[in-house]
Amino acid sequence: NETMEDAMNSVQEVSVGDIVKGEVLAIEDKQVVVGIEGAGVEGVVPAKELSTLPVEDVHELVKVGDVLDLVVITSIGKDKENGSYLLSKRRLDAKKVWEEIEQDFQAGKVIEAPVTNVVKGGLVVDVGVRGFVPASMVEDHFVADFSALTVGEDVQVKILSINPEEGRISLSIKETLPGPWTDIETKAAAGTVLDGTVKRLTSFGAFVEVFPGVEGLVHISQISHKHIATPHEVLHEGDQVQVKVLEVNPEEHRIALSIKALEPKPESQEEPKEEQEYELPEENTGFTMGDILGDALSDAKEEE
Repeated sequence: NETMEDAMNSVQEVSVGDIVKGEVLAIEDKQVVVGIEGAGVEGVVPAKELSTLPVEDVHELVKVGDVLDLVVITSIGKDKENGSYLLSKRRLDAKKVWEEIEQDFQAGKVIEAPVTNVVKGGLVVDVGVRGFVPASMVEDHFVADFSALTVGEDVQVKILSINPEEGRISLSIKETLPGPWTDIETKAAAGTVLDGTVKRLTSFGAFVEVFPGVEGLVHISQISHKHIATPHEVLHEGDQVQVKVLEVNPEEHRIALSIKALEPKPESQEEPKEEQEYELPEENTGFTMGDILGDALSDAKEEE
């Protein structure tokens, strides 16, 4: 049988940070009164410490006789015999959630989370604790208006980082979506003919978008059968072109494309004629090689 002294000693054992079991003795308006098992003392759990979510009615969460796992926040009153403790269920639940999320994060798992709020910078979701999906992580393309991703909608998210000190979890929806380069080697296998849009022209070639978010390079040597100094001579940004895939490298997100491979080679262009032109002696032309190159270079610069 437990003596008075034993009971007194066990009372002293309850200290801040301890995890205790508390039996619900009474439910009051803004708090729940519990008896701490094995300690012979009572404690109070304020309504806001009952759940990680806002509590409308305490009765929805607990009833008299329930035994709850609680953590001791502080002691109230100095007299130990009827000293009371402030306890929390919410903080213990949150700790468990953090531990589970930490495990999911380490395992690179994708979790589902309902959206609880749409804010300017992104989405607030509930994963047992509040998580935030930054705007840039919602889709794999820019989204100006979030009213499409709605409150209460279940979304799949990937955990990017965890900061328990600040109580923040960074999540991403787009990490779980198939990216534009997913399965590119099947969608754009070597030899495939695709329709594309010229996005950018550089001195060495043209970047053509063949799928949303996927650009390939048509090297200047693959634009035309005739010799061109810059891609600008035959292409403009926004042009719709047909391209043939020469090679695809999914790891480096690179695709080599050709326009000229789809065009018939003009018969008039016979190589020997070109060679003859190059063989003309400099004196006969009245130009030095430097003049000719100089003009070609300045032309190329103007084109750029």
